[in-house]
Amino acid sequence: MKKLVCVLLVFIAFNVKAQTYSIGGTVTDEKGATVSGATVFLTNSKYVTSTDNAGKFSFNKLQSGSYEVVIKMAGFIAVTQSVIVQEKPVYLSIRLKASNTILNSVTIRGRPDPKREEYLAQFIKNFIGETVNAQHCKILNPEVLSFHYNKTTKFLTASADDFIVVENKALGYRLKYLLTKFELDINNYICGIIGSLYFEDLKGTAAEQKKWANNRRITYLSSSRHFFRAVMNNTTKAEGYLVYQNINDPAIITAVHKGSPAEIIEFYQTAPTGKIKRYAVKISDVNSLFIDDKKNFKTLKKDVARLGLLIIYTGQKQSPLFYKTGQSYNLPIPLPAKQRRNMQVSQIISLMDVVTIDKNYEWLAKGFRYSGYWSWLRTADLVPIDYFVNPLDEKKQ
Repeated sequence: MKKLVCVLLVFIAFNVKAQTYSIGGTVTDEKGATVSGATVFLTNSKYVTSTDNAGKFSFNKLQSGSYEVVIKMAGFIAVTQSVIVQEKPVYLSIRLKASNTILNSVTIRGRPDPKREEYLAQFIKNFIGETVNAQHCKILNPEVLSFHYNKTTKFLTASADDFIVVENKALGYRLKYLLTKFELDINNYICGIIGSLYFEDLKGTAAEQKKWANNRRITYLSSSRHFFRAVMNNTTKAEGYLVYQNINDPAIITAVHKGSPAEIIEFYQTAPTGKIKRYAVKISDVNSLFIDDKKNFKTLKKDVARLGLLIIYTGQKQSPLFYKTGQSYNLPIPLPAKQRRNMQVSQIISLMDVVTIDKNYEWLAKGFRYSGYWSWLRTADLVPIDYFVNPLDEKKQ
């Protein structure tokens, strides 16, 4: 069982008929010489290219919003740069620094670590996940991974000297994942994962393509990306979301025990140490939680960000596997039987006082800490930024 996982970079795509822009640039080394053949990609997307002989790259037909550009070249430290595309193209000048680790490396061969297989299994469980999709995923190059276990703190860390290549036969993608951080606190069942990735489509038969299309739809609708797209479009209620703000005011909590109004609930969150009692108040207007900074940006209010939100999606069931390996909630909320059968419950708490999201659904701060259903979804349950379905359009058909 895991308690949470930090997912820091998430995006969403919108109508391709909107005005589009470009991101381009030149990549050089520390001496100013152009670097050709470097891999350049936009995080969580299918946008990937290589620098040409002049060290140049470009991405076209992009929506306005925030993106993370990643440059990876053997022998150099990978560079990540966040950019905001709005009203005009963006041009970057990227300078790569040589990797001292590679320059000074010495190969030492000795006995293989007898614990490696155990560490690899822990990594796969937490990185790939334990969902239905995860059962159809495989890391194709586990040899790029290195592990370190601290016996005192019981922390397992992992690093990779190249992209981790994951084949997802449930969704029809091959993922190239550049791991920045993997840290598993075994004592407290907490896992932190940070990285950048891009997607490639797998080739498949007509039957496989049909299966992948259905699985992608289910996966997307269960994601936090779907929720924040609904936030940006002001359609959370129509798309089946119930939103509660966490509270810790002693006066309000006392009122709960004296017979609270229906908008305030007392619920229990399961954890490795037992059940934890929580309180939340129902939010009728989700827009009231955010400040509209600009046309394409919304900022979560500071008091909301600090306390966090309880989010219930009534469009799909929680997987039976979730009750075995995830962190569930006991919610005394009066709902119609159909909604109660189709209910996925998650909780988010900001990692900073101010978190801004944009039309592309990338955090302009450090994002959220997840618990509940969304924390259970891992690498096996990611879809790229150019994928989305609109359940409101499906209802009209």
